[in-house]
Amino acid sequence: MKRVIFIFNQETLQFEKVQKSLRRKLRDGLIFTFILGSIFISTRIILDDKVISPKVNSFTVKNENLRVAYVTLNEEIINSEKKLAGIQLRDDKLYRSVLELEPIPSSVREAGFGGSEDYSENLNLRDAEFVTKTALKLDKLSNKAKIQSVSLNDLYTEAMNQQLFISHKPSIQPISPADKFWLTSTYGVRYDPFTKGRRMHQGIDLAGQVGLKIYASGDGIVQSAGYNFSGYGKEVTLDHGFGYESIYAHLNKILVSEGDTVRRGQLIGELGSTGRSTGPHLHYEIRFFGKTVNPMYYFYENISAKEYNLMIANVRN
Repeated sequence: MKRVIFIFNQETLQFEKVQKSLRRKLRDGLIFTFILGSIFISTRIILDDKVISPKVNSFTVKNENLRVAYVTLNEEIINSEKKLAGIQLRDDKLYRSVLELEPIPSSVREAGFGGSEDYSENLNLRDAEFVTKTALKLDKLSNKAKIQSVSLNDLYTEAMNQQLFISHKPSIQPISPADKFWLTSTYGVRYDPFTKGRRMHQGIDLAGQVGLKIYASGDGIVQSAGYNFSGYGKEVTLDHGFGYESIYAHLNKILVSEGDTVRRGQLIGELGSTGRSTGPHLHYEIRFFGKTVNPMYYFYENISAKEYNLMIANVRN
């Protein structure tokens, strides 16, 4: 109900209705509006301070969960750095040492990380410094892991090469320890039974019965298999790669052909007395980049007859 104001007129001795001017009405209206607005704003501030809206509460929970996740991530990064440091230590001190590779310099391990990465997008976040430090740690760890991965690939490649080298190197005696044979001539200068003078003997002579089995002393390819008219008679030459060759001379039978791929312990011939020979024996040579070396230095000293025959059986199967 609209409020009506009356005043008493002393001259007319009557109550008269007060008529507000337009200016006063405007002033009163502004005052009312200001008071009402102040009450509304104050109420909103109080409510915002005391009552949390569902939307704000949801953002608060998400922010706290995100912070917990970042803390967990930092802990995982620290643990991963410790594990990676252990791998790096074994890499340099053990694996590379065994494979005769140089250790990786620390400057390379640090991945050349110089802070050039852009983290400006994190500056507007609530915990900008914390998030940026976490991102920096993660990037450093990632780069170090990539370098270690490359190193492990190098180690694997080198290990495979070493394994290939070990299997190809002529390292076993060409006759099984289970068979009866004996050494009749060593490597070096000796008395030549044909010339009656002193002459360099390029290999070793192993005597035994005709037909004694002769085995390849390392993996390789048959470079030649036939009769050598220079005195070696029936002869097999294996190319083992890595600069190594092995020669098996005075054979009774040749059981491989030129170009064949053979494995260590594979049967390649039989002991005989062909060519310039005073009796049944195997003349065995090893050449390294074309020069003869003492075969005795290449024999495994601790291989037993059982182990030798097991190796032969595995090759045969």
